[in-house]
Amino acid sequence: MITDVYTAQQKNRLLIAYQNTKNQNVFLQVLQATYAPQLAGVLICDASNDIHKVISNCFEFKKFKKSAMEIGVKKRHIWKPLLANLEKELDFTTASLCRAKRDLGILIQKLQDILLYVEPDKNGLKTYSHKIRELLILACTELECTFKSYSLGKNQRMSDYVKILEAVDLAKHKLSLVGYANPYKCCPFENWNADEPSKSIPWYDAYNQVKHNKDSAFHLATLENCINAIAANIVMFAIRFSPTMLYNENDVCSNLVRSSLDFRIENTTDIYIPVFEGSRSYSGAFFKSCPFPNGQCIDNIYDQQKLVPFIER
Repeated sequence: MITDVYTAQQKNRLLIAYQNTKNQNVFLQVLQATYAPQLAGVLICDASNDIHKVISNCFEFKKFKKSAMEIGVKKRHIWKPLLANLEKELDFTTASLCRAKRDLGILIQKLQDILLYVEPDKNGLKTYSHKIRELLILACTELECTFKSYSLGKNQRMSDYVKILEAVDLAKHKLSLVGYANPYKCCPFENWNADEPSKSIPWYDAYNQVKHNKDSAFHLATLENCINAIAANIVMFAIRFSPTMLYNENDVCSNLVRSSLDFRIENTTDIYIPVFEGSRSYSGAFFKSCPFPNGQCIDNIYDQQKLVPFIER
């Protein structure tokens, strides 16, 4: 469904408004919009309440923009902020999730072992060794296996895998080491592009070189490149299963990840916009109103909300 979508942002708050097919005005309140967008509230009211006035007078967002956007649509096996009903919408099984967690947990454990001996400061990040080379190769081959599951292009090399950027903006996914006064921060896919699909991400280019030309490229098997490769695996896990399956769970892999790397999505507009429909209960909620802290009020709101399943593209 393509419709006019109104967006307004103030600091870490985002408001999304649109009119659904039932001629109802829907307002989605998003918190932590600048680093980890989360749906915090849904308000549905009659179209007699002008969207412009509700945004300006009730929610007090003075500036907003209107764009024709497709709502209620998702990409196959691609998670983005505001997606709910994860297991159903992302279509994964418990077995595939557990396998992915085991694979990722092994990478994190091996990284933690290396960090017992090498400090990840500006000097230590340039450290290279046989163990780091081994982990860099393992992390990048795991990443390639993940990309293959999306059947991109000929599904053989990075020039095929880079096509995933057409479905999701990976450049906004950032991570930082946990437990350090000045933690190392990275954005593994920041400059990835189709013109140079391998060389545009230095840690992957380093992997190719140390894999094929160990004698001349051994010095590229650095701790920094290794951390970025593992961070890339966390990003792709989040895309396939959602970060919720890592950071809100209590299992071995989740605990390892939380204790090692913090995950954020910063300043992104690449989100799914869910479609909600409202209804009124038998109790006479037709007359229910929604008061705002500034004294404004919206009449005739819907006290029951239904999330419409996403359409898959």
